[in-house]
Amino acid sequence: MTRPWDAFVAFGLPLILLTVIAAMLAPGVIRQAPVAVVDQDNSAFSRAAIRNMEASPGVRVVHAPATMQEAMTLMRRGEIYSVAHFPAGFSDGAFRRPEQVTVSFNGAFQTVGALSALGQSTAIASAAGPQLQERARQSGVPETALQPPAVQVSIVGNPQLSFELFLGGLLAPGVLHLLAACSAVLAVGRLMQGGSFKTFRSQTGGCTTTALMGRLTPHFVIFSLWGLCWIAWLSGVRGWGVAGSLPLLTLGVLALMAVSVVLSALLVTALGDVDTAFSATAIYSGAAIAFSNGTLPLDHGPRFARIWSDILPYSHYLRLQTGQLVTGAATDAAWRDLMILGGVAVIGLILSALLIRLRSRFAPKPETLSFSLPQQGVTAAFIATFRNLPHARPVNSLLILAVVFYAFYYPAAYAGQAAAGLPVAVVTPTQSALTRALVEDLNASREVEVAAVIPSSAEGFELMRRGVIDGVVVLPRRFEPDLVRGAPTGLAIWLNGGYLVRVTAVGKAVAAAAAHVADAQLEGLPDIARAVRLAPTLKQDSLFNPTEGYGGYAVPAVSLIILQQTLLMGAGVVAAVRRETGAPPLRRSVRLGLWLALIAIGTASSLFYFGFVFWLQDYPRAGNLIGVLLLAPIFSAGVSALGLLLGGLFDRHERVLQVLVGTSAPLFFLSGAAWPHFMMPKMLVWLAHLSPSTAAVQAFVRLNAMGASLGEVAASAAILTGLAAVYGGLWLMRGSLRVDLSR
Repeated sequence: MTRPWDAFVAFGLPLILLTVIAAMLAPGVIRQAPVAVVDQDNSAFSRAAIRNMEASPGVRVVHAPATMQEAMTLMRRGEIYSVAHFPAGFSDGAFRRPEQVTVSFNGAFQTVGALSALGQSTAIASAAGPQLQERARQSGVPETALQPPAVQVSIVGNPQLSFELFLGGLLAPGVLHLLAACSAVLAVGRLMQGGSFKTFRSQTGGCTTTALMGRLTPHFVIFSLWGLCWIAWLSGVRGWGVAGSLPLLTLGVLALMAVSVVLSALLVTALGDVDTAFSATAIYSGAAIAFSNGTLPLDHGPRFARIWSDILPYSHYLRLQTGQLVTGAATDAAWRDLMILGGVAVIGLILSALLIRLRSRFAPKPETLSFSLPQQGVTAAFIATFRNLPHARPVNSLLILAVVFYAFYYPAAYAGQAAAGLPVAVVTPTQSALTRALVEDLNASREVEVAAVIPSSAEGFELMRRGVIDGVVVLPRRFEPDLVRGAPTGLAIWLNGGYLVRVTAVGKAVAAAAAHVADAQLEGLPDIARAVRLAPTLKQDSLFNPTEGYGGYAVPAVSLIILQQTLLMGAGVVAAVRRETGAPPLRRSVRLGLWLALIAIGTASSLFYFGFVFWLQDYPRAGNLIGVLLLAPIFSAGVSALGLLLGGLFDRHERVLQVLVGTSAPLFFLSGAAWPHFMMPKMLVWLAHLSPSTAAVQAFVRLNAMGASLGEVAASAAILTGLAAVYGGLWLMRGSLRVDLSR
């Protein structure tokens, strides 16, 4: 680790990224989400609901627009995430005939939008209670007849539903997995010349296997220590503890990092080319989080996604980590995943050693690396850039092939759109018509499937600990008679807190089924009791993502990260290749021509995604086509200029990928798409805006999905324009001022 960039990737970059993740997720739970209320009724009930919202820790009423049109403008600007609408004349019919309050939330930013809508809905439901009690008193109906069955939800391992534990456990190990893999690719790639290990074998006296292990060991040790430090941070410093076996969890971290470095060696030795090995590494480990089952479950997703998830090492590690860190799962499943990871590491090391011996028999092939540009002329440099693309494989693989590949590869993880068929168990001491009705309602829902009806809670919890089911629905012994006489004792739901997306899906499905079973009991109540129970119904409306699909929310935002990172690294490789090959400095006109060519490529890639890919995948699109056409070149200008500036810092073009690939996942979360900016430290948000992707996600998601006007995304557009001007100016000035930032 004597090279400065190797030391930075091993020590500096993990420290920076882990610190960013820790600071970003430290609040844990989204609180005080900005919301609005359109109160056109101005009744005692609506005012009581608003007071409940203001007292809620989850939401903060920041606007009271007069109309829904004004509220939609606020939502497109990003000032609110949900809005409750009390229509005019609502109080005249409320509690006398079925009436409805609508809570609309921003489905394009679904995580915070759905949570803020839940906070508003809970506040409204609470306001209805006193009204029902008063009507019961006036009508002489027993108050117990008004009570629906209570649903008590308990989360195993993460009762606070903390995103720090969920996303921190998902994101940080995935980033370290990718950094370790990229670091090892270059470490082994240095031993190879022209696809041959002949020189390496002669230098080691034929002891290539021992020398290979010596090369990989520092990377394995360093990134294992980073992984253990993160576990210590979450479980010790942040106080989340370890629900299962700490030794097993430690072995899991070691196994993941062993697989990471060994698979890198295998890819280099099998492919015989460092650039291709980097691309393969980015494919299998760069999207490992998406295919890991940690976010959207893949149980009923496309067959490719399910098979690929089972192949990826990170899926096995994450299952082991979730079981041992969060839910206290049985150790037999953890040992199985550990054996798989260990077996892959051993087999990969053996194959790598054999391939090195095989490749050491061949003479090195001549390597050509160049990106030649003319001495002057904007047009000449622009044309020369495109002429170089077919021959400069490290560049075209990023600017063209990767753009097309990721357009179809990454969305495959979210093609299922919503959690479906999640297995649950129903615990009931008796089999009756009511329990059968509840099971039928659960099976009729898209989200869950009853895997077992059992008499013992302990048996259900054991099934959940073993990972067979995602939840346990417990019906008390007197559930049916109490419900029939109008005084239900309620039911309990125990859910696996290691997977928050699953928790939400199962909780909604069980609550809806319980409510349906309870409503069926109205048939036996007197007419006056049924009339008294006429409370306002609540409707949650997902705007800009009507199906509430996970892909429809995640992929449009992630696409901006893909577009940035491919263009950023492609531009960086161009600059790094010229430095690596000792090419002469570029005049300002040539710099401008090169920059304009990269802007054109980035703009074409953006329109390919926002037009064809979003249409093909049926994602929200073309809400404001003119705005997209205007901002796409500005976004591409900022990204390409930044890439050219960064590329000049590296002594080898492979280092561009080694350093920048690992930043992709943190940049997505820093964009505010999945974790909102109002929950992050202000300094971190300010630093996040130095990356064009942050403002781009905010702007393009609103333009494409929400149909926002340019005025409504003016702040993000101004940031993108400013970054393009600053980074572009620095790139053009480097030639005239002859400032060499690469030294």
